[in-house]
Amino acid sequence: MKKVKQIGLLQTKEKLNQNKTISHLADIELEVEKCLKVENELEEIAKQKSSETEKVSSYSFQANRHLVQKVMEQREIIQNRQEFLAKEKIAAAQEISRSKAKTDVLEKRKRLERAKILAENEIKQEDKFNYIIKR
Repeated sequence: MKKVKQIGLLQTKEKLNQNKTISHLADIELEVEKCLKVENELEEIAKQKSSETEKVSSYSFQANRHLVQKVMEQREIIQNRQEFLAKEKIAAAQEISRSKAKTDVLEKRKRLERAKILAENEIKQEDKFNYIIKR
């Protein structure tokens, strides 16, 4: 029974780790959505600024060009963040699948251990019964 309890505790620990990883994956999904939203907004700002055709002063033109350049830099940063988050999602998914596999192995070990204990108990009962009969 001691081994069964240990295996049960290992299963609980692995389930907690799995839940933590699933929570982390959900957080990553939320951040990906935020990044997409920000990227779309930045793209819209860049389109608006680059499509302006009205006459402007040279200073205003330079300021707009500088703004567009900064927006493009921010878009690049957001795209890099999205690439990083995609890799994090893959790593989290792999961690979840590894954790599920480990939980399955532990469950199998637990069943085998229980079967072993039941077989041992059955043998003990038979021995007791045979001992009683011999008396």
